[in-house]
Amino acid sequence: MANINYIGWNDYSISINNENLDEIVNQAVEMTDLTKDELMGNSELTAQAEIRSYLKPVGDIDAEFDKNYTDSPDVRLKLVIRCVVNLSLYNLHMTISPRDVPEKVEKAYEHCLEMLEAARKGELDFGLGDPPTDDTDAVAWRTIGSNYKFTSKEFREARILDTDTDV
Repeated sequence: MANINYIGWNDYSISINNENLDEIVNQAVEMTDLTKDELMGNSELTAQAEIRSYLKPVGDIDAEFDKNYTDSPDVRLKLVIRCVVNLSLYNLHMTISPRDVPEKVEKAYEHCLEMLEAARKGELDFGLGDPPTDDTDAVAWRTIGSNYKFTSKEFREARILDTDTDV
């Protein structure tokens, strides 16, 4: 289940200062019908969903997202926090202007996606532990391919091949 309390305002300081974040959020609020809390919540939940799509097969990401930024001591995984923050910032910028996302934000977003892809392939360990073994959470892997090439039978109609008859 998604948790809008996984990251807090101060967690964003790993990628952006508070004044700039406040400016971005205020611009996004002006362009939508959402409140500041709704906007931040939507952005963070979207980031969590994207991360979950990569990490669910390789680790218990739901247990990680059940943690809160207010927990003491802070036992959240730092790589996951970084990815949630960077993906959330990207989502906020996309709300303001999809064509005007700053290069720094876009590069951070792409870097997180590369890390998530590496984790899915088993090349990077986020420290999530083993995925749940519950059968309801089992992931069915499918191969993607195409059908065999269809070759029709040769067309042989006597009327066409027989040049001696008038049709």
